[in-house]
Amino acid sequence: ALSKGTGDGNSTTHAILEIPKNKFEEHDDGSGSIQQGYSILNTEEQIDDSNSTSTLSSVPIEKFLAGLPLKALGARTLDTFEDIAAVFRRFPYEKGYKSLSPALEATRKTIVLLGSGWANHALMKVGDCNKLRLIVVSPTNHFVFTPMLASAAVGTVEYRSMTEAVRAANPLIHDFLEGSACAVNVEKKSVTIQLTTLLEGVREGSPPTIELSYDHLVVAVGCQVDDKGVPGAKTKALRLKTCDDARRLRTAVGECLEYASRPDVASVDKVKERTNRATFLIVGGGATGVELAGELYDLLKDITRPVKGVYPKLKGSVKVILAHSGPDLVPQFEENLRKEALSSLKKKGVEVLLNTRVTEVGDGFAKLSTMVMEDKPEKTRRDEYTVPLGLTVWCAGTAPVPFVESLLQQLPESSRNYDGRIKVDRWMRAQMKQRSLMGSVLVLGDAAACSEDDILEMPPSASYMLLPQTAQVAGQQGAFAARLLNRGYDLTTTPLILRSNDTK
Repeated sequence: ALSKGTGDGNSTTHAILEIPKNKFEEHDDGSGSIQQGYSILNTEEQIDDSNSTSTLSSVPIEKFLAGLPLKALGARTLDTFEDIAAVFRRFPYEKGYKSLSPALEATRKTIVLLGSGWANHALMKVGDCNKLRLIVVSPTNHFVFTPMLASAAVGTVEYRSMTEAVRAANPLIHDFLEGSACAVNVEKKSVTIQLTTLLEGVREGSPPTIELSYDHLVVAVGCQVDDKGVPGAKTKALRLKTCDDARRLRTAVGECLEYASRPDVASVDKVKERTNRATFLIVGGGATGVELAGELYDLLKDITRPVKGVYPKLKGSVKVILAHSGPDLVPQFEENLRKEALSSLKKKGVEVLLNTRVTEVGDGFAKLSTMVMEDKPEKTRRDEYTVPLGLTVWCAGTAPVPFVESLLQQLPESSRNYDGRIKVDRWMRAQMKQRSLMGSVLVLGDAAACSEDDILEMPPSASYMLLPQTAQVAGQQGAFAARLLNRGYDLTTTPLILRSNDTK
């Protein structure tokens, strides 16, 4: 393994690539390439200054190189060069030096993209518009870099720096429609779009619906917050999924701090009431909830500093509570990352409540239920209590959007995953009732139930681990789908067959 010094003085931290003694685990990543696993360890060693630049570990370099997944690395490198070449081919068309010939225009396939999130944004970037006629349909005309939403909600990042207009993502996109898909006919290969009301309150009448025909429909409509079943969660709590949510949350945080700074709670005997008004409850210990809890606490710590802070009187009166129904934060990640997330938030000062459900959200309060272990083995009870607070942010749970249910009605019953998502195979295809329609609908991102193993080929009783609903997974799926379409694979066959030039 190779290790490189990153410290100063005589103490240097090394990142060592540990080669397992047993044979590498190999698995198909869904793109026809074989990946091999390895692990990274962090160690600290005392070395001489003269050797602090780089050293060789005990594992021979030949063994290290032999363990690299060279086939996968080679495939990814070729993919990257192919993507770069497609971008360079756009330049003459973007600048107006060239235009598509009628013959080339006639051969382009119509690809309707539903959604403008991570999956379809990657597809737009990688898609070759000389071969594909891309029509994007989305309620918002921009892509949002979602990991920065928490930072935008507290003012660390400005909204414009984390968004990109759909039309700017790829200037050669055939069309963009601001609206939402409300119905689909998979047999006729058509989708019905409800256009968005752009001048609400200015013009009367409802916007029209239009019907689009497609060769391939890419469903990347994401998911929605699952707040059903908890009274007040929908009406009394804020969300954090869009730029508009971040704007509302930023305003609400400021109003809570102003509310806690009013003269009626300024006296010494009103400390409890002042703290209640400046208490923020974040429901859900996933990536969004953890990011928001950390960003929000950093903001409150900064603005309540004596003298330099804008709210110095609230020093010691602000509180951030993170309630999570499970035993671990960010359960979709590895165990060491889950422990690090919990440790980091507690070190900051965030109050983390694990195994805790929120049973009701009210005006200035929330009812919580925490599972507590009894003295007897496997015996538990739930403690019910009420927490007075100033603001609740609901980041718990996800549910499919209504269009996913509409699409599932036209697919085989086996396509429905247990959580309401659409099962897809390793080529991101939804299962169809007719073999000739196979590949006409691709499902990406949070709407797709995708596994490293092909779950459509598994028996119903088999257990499987789904890929997490994260930006990284969705982005990789979008780029993968774009390459399948760019290269002209026959998506009706299993496995896929690359069409010859004379049959494209």
